[in-house]
Amino acid sequence: MPDAGRTFVNPVITDDRGADHGDPFVIRHLGEYFLYHTTDDGDLGVSVWRSGDLVDWEFEGHALEPQPGTWAETDLWAPEVRYHAGTFYMYVAGTRIRPDGHGVESARRQGVARADNPLGPFVLDDAPLVTDVWSIDGHPFQDEDGSLWLFYNIRTGATRFGDQPGSGNVVDRLVGPAELEGNPTPVAFPSQRWEGSAAGDAYWNEGSWVLKRRGRYHQLYSGSHYRDATYGIGLTSARTLRGPWVKDPDPILRSGERITGPGHHSVILAPDGVTTYAVYHGYDRGQPGRKVHLDRVHWCGDRPVIGSGAAVGHPTEDPQPVPPGPVHDAAVPFWHADLFVQGPRLSIGELTLDLDPSPRPWRVRISQGWLGMRVWVDGRLRLQTRGLHTPDLACDGELLECRVTSHVEDEAVRWLTPGEEFAWPWGGTGPFELSLAVRGSARVVAGDASTEITSPVERFALVRLNVPRGADEVVVTGLDRGAEVTDMVVTAR
Repeated sequence: MPDAGRTFVNPVITDDRGADHGDPFVIRHLGEYFLYHTTDDGDLGVSVWRSGDLVDWEFEGHALEPQPGTWAETDLWAPEVRYHAGTFYMYVAGTRIRPDGHGVESARRQGVARADNPLGPFVLDDAPLVTDVWSIDGHPFQDEDGSLWLFYNIRTGATRFGDQPGSGNVVDRLVGPAELEGNPTPVAFPSQRWEGSAAGDAYWNEGSWVLKRRGRYHQLYSGSHYRDATYGIGLTSARTLRGPWVKDPDPILRSGERITGPGHHSVILAPDGVTTYAVYHGYDRGQPGRKVHLDRVHWCGDRPVIGSGAAVGHPTEDPQPVPPGPVHDAAVPFWHADLFVQGPRLSIGELTLDLDPSPRPWRVRISQGWLGMRVWVDGRLRLQTRGLHTPDLACDGELLECRVTSHVEDEAVRWLTPGEEFAWPWGGTGPFELSLAVRGSARVVAGDASTEITSPVERFALVRLNVPRGADEVVVTGLDRGAEVTDMVVTAR
């Protein structure tokens, strides 16, 4: 469990020998984190590391090694792992070896490997998942209705900047964990100057990661050339996964002074089950080889903010708190539970949720908010009910892990005229963290802590407060410009 008050400094995985740690992906399983990354351009296989807190990592070897005589003999790139029905599926790109030992460029394909343990060994499927085109950077996404989708990267021979080479992202539905529908739809292709290399001779959109917020889908992608300081993370959004997708013209994460070329990220929850972090690669002090970095993610309107900075995020280069563990304040009626369950039935107070009586563990997340409770089982929304419920959790079987955090979020957008106020109940007795997004001008009061904020006209501004003592409520008052307020998040610390 993370130590309260402990800090860390990026990067969290590095060395002094110039080794490469590109395209990091993190999965949490049974209370531990497993990080996979491209290793030295994939010649040695996919490295896997293990951690309990996202900061201190132990190298565990290679989860997937090049397999001679297959479609992925070398260049194993950009691994992402999804746990489904007792099997770990690794979505990874590879290619065949040329006589000179290098990879066959035209034969790069997105495929799948499988294992029954997150450490591997993973074994490649006989044929790639995408068979007909150059393809890399697969990102599996599960919607709340249980449907599975795969975002992946393909080549484009020309961009809006002329006949410059590059690539873009498409999405297709997965009819099974290792079978595509065969109807890829464009998502993000180069359209902005920042998405090009420093020399302007290549334009890339790659490295998808998809988040859902307020009923909209947001694809965070990497743009520009991965070796350049111009490399960063952009954003495109849509109301449906088939689009149309609309780009934000500006990146959401760009180089800092020490850490440059940030990108190809994954998003993961802290040990408390609610605090969101991005794990991404970047160069540190110009040293050779990409290093792994960790930064907070906050929503600010329909735009995620990664790391430090305002309109555009930058890697955090100063000390920051270790990702938090769960804190349950019994005086707060709002909570979130993150648990692994092995058994046919889960009880939440007087409610009962039937599970498939499989011997495999189920990942269950429960969120009790102001209006009601929602329950997800292995990423699928299984239950919604109104009213307040207590975190009295039991199962016909075994709770393999159970972490409860006092926490509540409000995604609603509220408009406050000058002098008008809105109050969110809390009721805790201990310290808590507060964040919200404001466009306009407003005063925010939470117990003994308060601040005033005036945002740029065109964008929301992010407000963050660490409140040392409990408070009955959080109150926001519109000032002279009035305010649009959203993305309220309160978490016990």
